[in-house]
Amino acid sequence: MLDDPRVVSLWDGSRLAGKWFADRSLGGLGGPGNIVWDAYFAFAGNARWQREPSGLLAAGSDIIDNTNGLEQHFLPLLTSH
Repeated sequence: MLDDPRVVSLWDGSRLAGKWFADRSLGGLGGPGNIVWDAYFAFAGNARWQREPSGLLAAGSDIIDNTNGLEQHFLPLLTSH
């Protein structure tokens, strides 16, 4: 979706990642028992994934119907790093 070598897009057919993110309400998305999908997360270059990720810069959902929100969060991040 984004043509940038720093972007990683993965498909999670079994929704394991979506459940994991929802259970932690990362970026205010999801909640216990829900599934986060059609979402984006941006992390700082120095972010570390220990028990949970640090350095969250932006998160949002849904992408398909809200490309303006995605552009609003990501374009400044891509041009500043």
